[in-house]
Amino acid sequence: MSALTGAQLGLMTGSFLSGCLLSIPLLTIPTLTSPQVLTPDHLISSGGSGSNGAPLLLSSWSTLYHLGSLTMPPLAALTASLYSWSAYRLRYTTRSTPIPFTSTSTSTSPSTLTSPSTSPFTRPSNRTNGGKQKRIATWKLIATAAGLTLSIIPFTLLVMAPTNEELKRLNEMQIEPGPLVSSLREVMELVERWNWLHIVRSMGPVLGCVVGWFGVFGGDDR
Repeated sequence: MSALTGAQLGLMTGSFLSGCLLSIPLLTIPTLTSPQVLTPDHLISSGGSGSNGAPLLLSSWSTLYHLGSLTMPPLAALTASLYSWSAYRLRYTTRSTPIPFTSTSTSTSPSTLTSPSTSPFTRPSNRTNGGKQKRIATWKLIATAAGLTLSIIPFTLLVMAPTNEELKRLNEMQIEPGPLVSSLREVMELVERWNWLHIVRSMGPVLGCVVGWFGVFGGDDR
């Protein structure tokens, strides 16, 4: 199996991951926050206020968060593992490949002209060096793609955690019997903040796909 096979598979799973991540701010959140969903006709006709949409939005976001936490981190870890495997294989083969040498002798004797390989004065082949440099660049690009893809996990834990915890806290309070404790506007602001943070988080795997593509298809000499 080729050393690039893992990177090719990683590029496929990374593209799927990027598509799933970007579908949330492009499709899911606009649907959940649309007036048609949060203030349906039956609530308006019965005299309900806009605050009736807060529990629905919190519940929908909580479901989205739960499903995402079950699928996105494992998919990111799988993609990063495939990239890392290829990067390791490429780096190992690059370091272990012997470098052939070519003659640099300037002797004009007949024996030298007919047998240049016997000259004691040799240097590494430029063509071989160029191929080695391409392989080094390839494994570095693929390793970078692995790091970018996996960045969604620390970003979630370090940057998005406060917003996640606040939304989960409000959702738990809405589930308990009693009066509503949060307004629709407050929840909307939190969801919009979460959405922007999620867009930033999604850029890691997206850029990982771009870098991985250049690593896989950026050169012909492997």
